[in-house]
Amino acid sequence: MQYPPGQPPGQPPGYGYAGGYAPPDQPPAMQPYQPPLPPSPAPVSSRSQGMAFLLSYFLGTLGVDRFYMGFTGLGVLKLLTCGGCGIWWIIDIILIGGGHLKDADGAVLERGPIYGTPGKSQMTTVVLAVLVPYFTGGLASGADRIYLGYVGLGILKCLTLGGCGIWSIVDTILIGMGKLRDAEGNSLRYD
Repeated sequence: MQYPPGQPPGQPPGYGYAGGYAPPDQPPAMQPYQPPLPPSPAPVSSRSQGMAFLLSYFLGTLGVDRFYMGFTGLGVLKLLTCGGCGIWWIIDIILIGGGHLKDADGAVLERGPIYGTPGKSQMTTVVLAVLVPYFTGGLASGADRIYLGYVGLGILKCLTLGGCGIWSIVDTILIGMGKLRDAEGNSLRYD
């Protein structure tokens, strides 16, 4: 490794005084440690995650959720493709419900207050509420409740096939809007 003139061997580049390197006849001065600045929080949108989720769940195949979040072009495309033949619709339900989709300005969708110490993942809960019952024919419709610590309710939900689907719909809406808490009363964590 090449060292600039005046740089002592074995020292990292920039070691020394503010001007760069200490002259050869002076010992290098230690620079004080400057911790990195914490990342600034993302701006919060005036648009609500709960409203975006409701629009996505009930009118997502028409692109209304994308229009609401400010994505006019994607809204038109989603409308013309009927929610990407349903695939785009399901993906948006999961992304909005998990808190991973931002508005057109790049701001995080507004969420309600946080209760307790969030430990369980919002995204995992949405996937368990939306995809697992679909791929198991409703037999594992209580997986979301079991994950949140409601084991008895989760088993009952599985045995009733998600309350003939009604319980599953209500839970999916509550989870997607960020209203369902874990068994200890904590809000869900947005990853």
